[in-house]
Amino acid sequence: MGDEYSYDEIISLCERLEKLYTPAVADTLDDMGFMNQTMESGFSPIIPNAVIAGPAYTLDEARTKKSKRLSDYDPQFVAQALTAIFDNMKKSQVIAVNTNGFWGAGAFGELMATTSKYYAGVKGAVVDGPIRDIGRVLDIDFPVWARGNIPTDSIGRVDLVGINTPIFCGGVRVNPGDVIFADIDGVVVIPLGEVDLEEVVVKAEEVVAAERRSREEIKNGSSLLDVYKKYGKL
Repeated sequence: MGDEYSYDEIISLCERLEKLYTPAVADTLDDMGFMNQTMESGFSPIIPNAVIAGPAYTLDEARTKKSKRLSDYDPQFVAQALTAIFDNMKKSQVIAVNTNGFWGAGAFGELMATTSKYYAGVKGAVVDGPIRDIGRVLDIDFPVWARGNIPTDSIGRVDLVGINTPIFCGGVRVNPGDVIFADIDGVVVIPLGEVDLEEVVVKAEEVVAAERRSREEIKNGSSLLDVYKKYGKL
């Protein structure tokens, strides 16, 4: 259903998502029958109050079969690989990284963050594994959600095996262009080819509004039962 909207329209809907919170979107997707769209626990934002939503740009990484030092790589190969990664990114996307279970090196760091932000205009990254250079990534105010930290370099330990292909990240299938929504509670993936994005946004906005009304009435002395009968939500 993603082809129903232009890229600019998708970004506009993502900006509305960023005014909400992930539990409301997760509940909305549950109600629509999509109950496996929330990434597993353990993703922590390096910027606690960061909130991002955008189309997914996926990277698939895996443990290398044969280790090399940086000096052993052909410079032209390195340049071509970096060009393949960054020249195909779009402004306001969110990077999703699958490490295929290898947690022995930083799957994302300063170079990726700096280039993603300033060259490609990417909003942030979600990494199913450890990251490094966190202090310098914080210096440029680039939001990253990761499942750990490690100082080890990926060079000689990690191969890039896929760019903008379907991956699994946090136990959720992420297709390129699916909308990733992340905040302090975690990460939700909206499957753009299977649901109407605007419908998800509108319903999630209604959930947030209902929850705000419920909270106010509870604060003012209403019982949980009365609030639930009135709004159908707590």
